[in-house]
Amino acid sequence: MGDPPPRGLPRSGGRRGGARVRDPGERGRSGSGPDARAGPRPGSGARLLRRHAGASGRAPRHAGRRGKEEMKRLLVFAYFFPPLGGGGCQRTLKLVRYLEPSGWRSTVVTTRDRDYWILDPTLLEEVPQSAEVLRVGGMTAGKVLLALARAGVPVQEAQGSRHAGAFRALRSLQRWMLLPDAYRGWSHAALRAGEARLREGGIDALWTTSSPESAHLAGLALKERHHLPWVADFRDPWVGRVTHRSPTPWHEARHRAMERRVIHAADRVTLVSEALVALYRKRYPDLDPARFVYLPNGFDPDDWRRARQNDAGARAQDSSRERAFVLLHAGQLAHRPTVHTLLEAARRVVERDPSASRDLRVRFLGGNEEIGAKEETRYGLGPVLEILPSRPHVASLAEMGRAGALLLLGHGGAADALLYTGKIYEYLSSGRPVLAILDEGPAADLIRATAAGIVLRPGDTGAVAAALENLLLAWRAGEDQAVHIPPDRLAPWERGNLASRASGILAEIASGSAQS
Repeated sequence: MGDPPPRGLPRSGGRRGGARVRDPGERGRSGSGPDARAGPRPGSGARLLRRHAGASGRAPRHAGRRGKEEMKRLLVFAYFFPPLGGGGCQRTLKLVRYLEPSGWRSTVVTTRDRDYWILDPTLLEEVPQSAEVLRVGGMTAGKVLLALARAGVPVQEAQGSRHAGAFRALRSLQRWMLLPDAYRGWSHAALRAGEARLREGGIDALWTTSSPESAHLAGLALKERHHLPWVADFRDPWVGRVTHRSPTPWHEARHRAMERRVIHAADRVTLVSEALVALYRKRYPDLDPARFVYLPNGFDPDDWRRARQNDAGARAQDSSRERAFVLLHAGQLAHRPTVHTLLEAARRVVERDPSASRDLRVRFLGGNEEIGAKEETRYGLGPVLEILPSRPHVASLAEMGRAGALLLLGHGGAADALLYTGKIYEYLSSGRPVLAILDEGPAADLIRATAAGIVLRPGDTGAVAAALENLLLAWRAGEDQAVHIPPDRLAPWERGNLASRASGILAEIASGSAQS
């Protein structure tokens, strides 16, 4: 798990990001010819090489001149891509990185705006040198939030933190006004950039990923015009997504119609859980079940290698950094009402054992819109509760590796029967026990099957408090609470192996063997 990546896989961390970065809307600026190099973007390790569509600034047709390697090129539409951070971009970044050894280079159409509430410029270092990155603008909900914040409206408190009420109000408004989502403006610009890149030649297949669902509409338009093989990747269900509720039956009907068009046009639809595959096969009984493919999220052993290297160096300088038992929740804390079960349980533990206020830390690392000043006052946990901003991905993994235990929170209810956070695989590969508060579903099954921890139901505050007390007692006794999952059990979730599966899907549809 901590070994370097297998030979032939592109490594990260040892170089500056070298992908060719193009802004299709930027023309005629001084020093921006086909080989002009801009300085590094502030806060980024990427070298920006801008090439522009047009007679004198056309990008090389890398995949058009096959050469000995017979490399193909994939056109990817992904709004969430470095330097944006969070779990949403990991799936696409790792796909692009690890597809290359299987013969696929990538051209990624993404946003040029840093308008998301979580940023991680360190991820730019992982983008392969052979990748093209086409960055385009377009109005989004994030842009509106930034504009309001700059005008003095308290909607975005800090990087990694947004005002939940303001964001939900904005999201409610866009549900009425914009279909399918607030990224439709970006989708139009992305489509134009994709069309321009297709005219240059050398593109063999399309890959679109949601959310936002608007990315699939760009893919649909290109599929209908150019008939390229197309994979539509669903990280969440379109209709029935936990963060979306249509304001009227008319809106819901429009979403169903758009989803149906995408599903019928795509050659393959990849989904992150087997339960989600079953749902879509049932939803579209007229289609070949083989169209819907299970492609889970995963973890990258190379990330763990770097995290442990960095952490070892930090520990050598400060061997006494943690003097309490840390229950860590890593990643975004949004749409997780189950957190209240945990906070109430922690309050009970401290009430029964005042020394727990010294020995226990419940730490939330990452974007947070569930716990505000009201919740902090309500539970009165004082120093026990720690809310920290987002960290770079590898630094976040280092925090996981040295935590006493890891907290996994579900959405609760029917959503847990279909979905689970992608970070579960990093939890499973961390070697730390997992305390999960969620309803029955694939996440609960996975934790039990791997013996990675304990699963408790939302609302069962007494059981969660008892679990916290047991973890704290074991820590005080100096017991080893490490979890050892066999490497062969983890191997199917390694990012390189998942990219190999994606390569197989692409090879199948690119060869013309996809079922209609």
